[in-house]
Amino acid sequence: MARLRQWRSAKAREQGVPAYVILHDRTLLEIAALLPGSPRALLTVPGIGLAKVQRYGDELLALVASGD
Repeated sequence: MARLRQWRSAKAREQGVPAYVILHDRTLLEIAALLPGSPRALLTVPGIGLAKVQRYGDELLALVASGD
């Protein structure tokens, strides 16, 4: 979960937006609990739609695969 939050904070800084604009805390918790392994699985996470999968999916899946 910590790595997901660090990733989100870095993305928010890069884009100049609040962290919750990238993903809400609840969405990060769902990712950590569900451990999606594919873009299709990411789409089942509440708070993640096609645009988020297209924008952040590869990075999120890599984080999940690496153990967070």
